[in-house]
Amino acid sequence: FRSFGSTLPDKGAHECAHKLPNGIWLPFDFGDSHPDLPVLYLRGGAILPVGLPIQHVGEASLGDDLSLLVALDENGKAEGVLFEDAGDGYGFTQGDYLLTYYVAEVHSSVVSVKVLKTEGSLKRPKRNLNISILLGGGAMISSRGVDGEEVHFTMPSEFEVSSLVATSELDLKERLETIRPIPDMDEPSGQEGTELSKTLIVLKSGDWFLKIVPWIGGRIISMTHVPSDSQWLHSRIEIHGYEEYSGTEYRSAGCIEEYKIVRGHLEQSCVEESKVCLEGDIGGGLVLQRHISILTDNPKIVQIDSSIEA
Repeated sequence: FRSFGSTLPDKGAHECAHKLPNGIWLPFDFGDSHPDLPVLYLRGGAILPVGLPIQHVGEASLGDDLSLLVALDENGKAEGVLFEDAGDGYGFTQGDYLLTYYVAEVHSSVVSVKVLKTEGSLKRPKRNLNISILLGGGAMISSRGVDGEEVHFTMPSEFEVSSLVATSELDLKERLETIRPIPDMDEPSGQEGTELSKTLIVLKSGDWFLKIVPWIGGRIISMTHVPSDSQWLHSRIEIHGYEEYSGTEYRSAGCIEEYKIVRGHLEQSCVEESKVCLEGDIGGGLVLQRHISILTDNPKIVQIDSSIEA
């Protein structure tokens, strides 16, 4: 597995040359390619187990769907390992774990994916298994099954693979061309309210302590429950946290745009209030308006009201 990011201000990771070790390296993503995110590659001959996206390990369950990303080598084979345990405690030292060795192999254009062997005393959970065979250029074919059972599916012909790869590369190119890079903090945008929009907003009242970044999607990057001193959001400034989109597509307009603070007390470098109103230009003469507030009459509640305004 390899990832490549860009340190150049005028180039995305996909525009840079990637020097890879010898062998087969196939690019892939999770439908979230972005100029400011690393480009991911999987080595031929490897199987990469992938779980559901979570904010912290407490959200995970052994019964969650499991995905296997498979990159076949020049001999049409691949293998990978997955270790699982209870997620807490030291039971794994007494053998209370599950170590699974997965293998994939092509025979007469049919791919078989199965469990080669296991270790540990932890019982395999009943869960769905999603398998994706990487073809190159971000293209893949997928099949579903049950974890622990052998899964078979037919590989496409060379012509079909070429067509899938070409289509995938074109789709990726067009998608990246329409995505706006995450703006640099020190890059002036010339918009009214920019200086204030690059002020970290702190909402603090009652049971909650929130941190909001208006200059990248108006996202909430931290949400601390004061009585329990527990963090409800784990994120970075540029990604994750609480974010909103204007459409059904993942990270569509409204997610990374710069938002202006339209209501709130802004004279401090770190605004501390119990409510704020933000607006982000999502194109077509429309703005996504978001009101975030900790209710004064019930400070246990954080209320978010969003609307698209012309």
